[in-house]
Amino acid sequence: MSMDERRVLAEVRRVTLRELRFWVREGWVKPAQSDVGPMFDEVDVARIRLLCDLRKDMQVPTDALPVVLTLIDRLNETRRDLSHLARAIDSLPDELRASVAEQVRRVRGKS
Repeated sequence: MSMDERRVLAEVRRVTLRELRFWVREGWVKPAQSDVGPMFDEVDVARIRLLCDLRKDMQVPTDALPVVLTLIDRLNETRRDLSHLARAIDSLPDELRASVAEQVRRVRGKS
């Protein structure tokens, strides 16, 4: 479901219109653009809530936000990749899955 700025502000009461527009300008939130302006989806709203947590609760300085957001994005990508890998391994025959698990144990023991 897409939301315009007004609906986002009603949904996320901790953000101001000024902050929201700044975050979009900085590229920290990337809504779709429509004839009536930016349209935010659920992922955008989750990102806005995250930014509220970082700025207001954790008091992360504005100049540090790009670094923090990049690290969070990379962590999420890694989690997604590991989830795909786990599903791929789960689809393997039992013998091969056991072999992969044994190899993982060996590699862990070496580090």
